[in-house]
Amino acid sequence: MKTPREILLERYRAAVPKLDAIRRNALAAQQPESASSPFSFRNFLWSIRWHLVGMSAVWFAIVLISLDSGQGSQMVATIPTARIPPPEVILASLRENHRQLSQMIDSPTTDADRQKNFTPKPHSERHTETHFA
Repeated sequence: MKTPREILLERYRAAVPKLDAIRRNALAAQQPESASSPFSFRNFLWSIRWHLVGMSAVWFAIVLISLDSGQGSQMVATIPTARIPPPEVILASLRENHRQLSQMIDSPTTDADRQKNFTPKPHSERHTETHFA
């Protein structure tokens, strides 16, 4: 008894040469297209145009930043060292700024909030008590 696969192969065996001819015609039609377009610099640039646009934007940003950075060092050099506040004053003003920002967003810091942010001590400093009955 024949399997369904064998029955189908016998039925469509006559179609194989026709399908081969169709494949050959399709391949022959594609050959002149690929042979007629030789490699050119313009086609290469066209294929990577989005990459070039992105890299150009990055380089443009780098140039802008480098032009701007030259003025910043001159400004720092013009500030007299006597007018620069000590680090304690800077830290105090930063803490005050943080407190004002937290008041503006209606989240006042309380002692409970500070205790939540408490970092635990290392294990060597912990003392555990065990009770035996």
